[in-house]
Amino acid sequence: MMWQQYRSLALPLLGEHFPPELIDDNGDSIVVTSRRDYTTYVLSEDERGIVIAYEGERNTVVPFCITQTLKLAATCLTLLARDGIATLTDMSYTPQDLLGPLPHTTFTISKKSPPFFELTSTIDPTVSAKCRSFACARAIAEASAPSLDSLRP
Repeated sequence: MMWQQYRSLALPLLGEHFPPELIDDNGDSIVVTSRRDYTTYVLSEDERGIVIAYEGERNTVVPFCITQTLKLAATCLTLLARDGIATLTDMSYTPQDLLGPLPHTTFTISKKSPPFFELTSTIDPTVSAKCRSFACARAIAEASAPSLDSLRP
């Protein structure tokens, strides 16, 4: 059920950023190839929720973002489609001193299940995501935070 809802959000979003010949909708998964960095992304659902992955070395599928929250999955895909994976990865270090509550958001980031960073809402703990990089978790939190303009009467 969640997959069909996500699929209906993902296909129009992908259509804005990728030509149709680079999007392959298989019904139970979507595969898209980026012309920017030649990365192939795989979107699917499993028991953990919506999985956004990329093809790694030797045709392995590497989960990049896993969430059971449609909004966070859509935000992650938006960032990935718009900015590319290179912008959302930071494999060179683990920012232990940056873990915890993120200023100006309702999220906190922890590293309880390596290699993933766990993004969790401080308001509703069921709103969460696991991201392969700190940069991705932080970008999703910041993109999900209400803008200052929306807080004004």
